[in-house]
Amino acid sequence: HAFAWAAMKAMPTIHWQPMAMTEGMKGCGGCHKIGLKTEAEIKELKRNGSGFGLASCDACHTRHTFSVDEARQPQACETCHMGFDHPQWEMYSASKHGVRYLLRQNKILPETAAAPACQTCHMQGGNHEVRTAWGFLAVRLPMPEDTQWAADRATILQALGVLDPDGKPTARLDVVKAADVARLTQEAWQQERDKMIKTCSQCHSVNFAKGELEKGDQMIKASDHLMAEAIRIVADLYKDGVLQKPKSYPYAFPDLLTFHDAPTVIEQKLFVMYLEHRMRTFQGTFHANPDYALWYGWSEMQRDLTEIRTMAQEMRRSHEAIRK
Repeated sequence: HAFAWAAMKAMPTIHWQPMAMTEGMKGCGGCHKIGLKTEAEIKELKRNGSGFGLASCDACHTRHTFSVDEARQPQACETCHMGFDHPQWEMYSASKHGVRYLLRQNKILPETAAAPACQTCHMQGGNHEVRTAWGFLAVRLPMPEDTQWAADRATILQALGVLDPDGKPTARLDVVKAADVARLTQEAWQQERDKMIKTCSQCHSVNFAKGELEKGDQMIKASDHLMAEAIRIVADLYKDGVLQKPKSYPYAFPDLLTFHDAPTVIEQKLFVMYLEHRMRTFQGTFHANPDYALWYGWSEMQRDLTEIRTMAQEMRRSHEAIRK
């Protein structure tokens, strides 16, 4: 949570968005406001007319009660952890974890019934880090031993702009490090995984918890393979001159972090495949929501890839026709 503001500001096209959406807190800023801000940033926000909503804590402990009990309820997370790229509320509330908790809230199940809230798993012991092993974007270092998965992840990291088309680190990697967006060592990843296993084993056996989390890992691997193929298709369009490098791009390579500002229809489809459907594939798996993992995630990724293949073929035919 503390890095949420920094993560938002790190996006390459954040300055293209309407000010009401960012500093005005009506879009990205409305949720990312929970992140800590420097004194200079607060002064700038006030100078630009954003006189309200600059605090972080009241995102969960709402004014004027500042209630700990309120912030401990899963509904406190709902406003931000929902929707297009992170429908965790929808996944959780429809999972057995969420259903049991809501039934307990409604006094249908007794207070002693095992039922985790979001905070049970993601804010263990009141820790406000809200950090997971795979992070928000489900990428990490070091690279896996599996050569195909390593190649797929490298392609995704290139499309995220943290590696250049030759596979070398870029300045954007430093931004990722500063905002703690991803785990960059095996030790950091394992620490978060062990913490989650410890939490899960309060209700489940350790073996069951490990097995379920490993299924999430495997779905990341599977979705990475689809995603990497789609990225390579678009990257080859740049390589072969079918697409021209936009002035705002550092390389002739698709940039997933341009989001909806991507300059072509095929890259818009690529962005949706990554930020909506890939996210739902692995998030749905980790949140024990089969329907989200399959129909809102994996199935949609398959459809995206088919569309991207078809669009690329049509673009190549049109390009060849123009050249003739």
